[in-house]
Amino acid sequence: MRDLLLLLCRYPFEESNRKALSEMLGEVKDWHKLVELINAHGIIALAAYNIKETGLEATVPAEAMAILENGYLQSVVRNTWLTEHWKEVNTILSDAGIKHVLLKGMALEHTIYGSRGLRQMNDNDILLKREDSLKAWYLLQQKGFSHGPIKSALHKKFLPDIGKHLPELYKDGYAVEIHHKIFESENETNKDNIDPVDSSVEITIGGTKAFILSNEMQMKHLISHFERHALEGSVQIRQYADIILLDKTTSVVMPDKFISNPHQTENKVYRKAAYKKNFATVPAKYQLRYLIGDIFPSVSWMKRTV
Repeated sequence: MRDLLLLLCRYPFEESNRKALSEMLGEVKDWHKLVELINAHGIIALAAYNIKETGLEATVPAEAMAILENGYLQSVVRNTWLTEHWKEVNTILSDAGIKHVLLKGMALEHTIYGSRGLRQMNDNDILLKREDSLKAWYLLQQKGFSHGPIKSALHKKFLPDIGKHLPELYKDGYAVEIHHKIFESENETNKDNIDPVDSSVEITIGGTKAFILSNEMQMKHLISHFERHALEGSVQIRQYADIILLDKTTSVVMPDKFISNPHQTENKVYRKAAYKKNFATVPAKYQLRYLIGDIFPSVSWMKRTV
C-alpha cells in the first residue's frame, strides 16, 4: 500500500512509472480502504489526475474511480473559491500598505502544481512581518472577519509570542491564518538571517500580484513544517509530496507509522511532545501567564471544546 500511495502522489507523473502503477492498481484487494487512505492523506485530486493521465481508469472499479474523480472536482472548486476569497484579503492588506507572502497550499497550487486544483487546501496561510501581523489581524476583523474563542484572556496579551501564527480568522466559511514567523527558531533554520518577506518572489494569480517564498526558503519551511507535524502526530503524504516535488533528491522520508493512520494527534505521547514544543517557544517572561491561562481557560473556549 505504501508504494502505491507514494506513486499516486507523484507530479508530474513519469511515463517510466506507468507500468509499475498499472501492476500495483491491479493487485489492490480492498479498494474501500485504499480510497479512504488516499482521502485521509489529502492526495485524492493527485491520485485521480494521475490515474486518468496514464489512462489506467479501467484498472480501477467504477465506484472507486467515481469517488476519486468527484474528490478531484471538489478540490478544483474549493481551490478556486479559496483563491477568490484570498483576493479580498489581498486587497484589504495591500490597501493598508501591508505586504504578505502566501505559504504552503496556495503558494504551491499556483506555482509547481500549475493551478489545476491538485494541491488540496482547507484554508489559506499567509506570512507577514511580526510588526505587521497583529495590525493585519485586527484590520481584517474590522472588515468582517472573526476568530474563535481564545483559550484565555491572559494569552491575548501576548498572542504574537505564542507559536508561529495568530488565531485563525473566519468569514463566510473562509479561513485565513496569519503567520508572523515560519520557523520555530530563526537562528537554527535561517542562519543567514534572511527576512522571508523581504526575499519573497512575485508571481501572478489570475491577474493579481502575489508573493511567495524564495525556492530555498520554501524548501526549508516545508521541511520544518513536515517535521513539526511528525512531532505532533499528524503527517499526510500531501506534505511529503510538496517536498519531493520541489526536490526529488531530498533526504526526507515519509514515516511508515503514518501510512495507515496519518492523524494520531490524540496519542498522549504526541500531545505531550507538541505541548512541550509550543511552550518552549513562549518567551520566559510570559511562560507563567501562559501556564495559568492553560490551567484556567475561558468559559467560551471550554464550551467550544466540549
